Amino acid sequence: MARALDHARATTRDRMRDQGIDSIADHGLPGGLTPPRARPSKADLRAEIQDATARITRIVRCGCGHQAAVALPPSRLHAKLRCSKCGSVLT
Repeated sequence: MARALDHARATTRDRMRDQGIDSIADHGLPGGLTPPRARPSKADLRAEIQDATARITRIVRCGCGHQAAVALPPSRLHAKLRCSKCGSVLT
């Protein structure tokens, strides 16, 4: 019984025999291109996000006893805020 012929494999084999093969590693990078950068790990990205969040989070307390953790943009970190419950300026 005859085996089925894999035409794609046979064509690839014939093309490699006729044209020859070159290893891409032998040529190096083309001029002007830079090697790919290493992708940061998820743990590094999570640590970076946690650090950035800690820098913009501020605990605010009001004179009547209310307190809250507020995430503010860096431009507003030292702004005076008012309590939403009693209206006094928060420290």
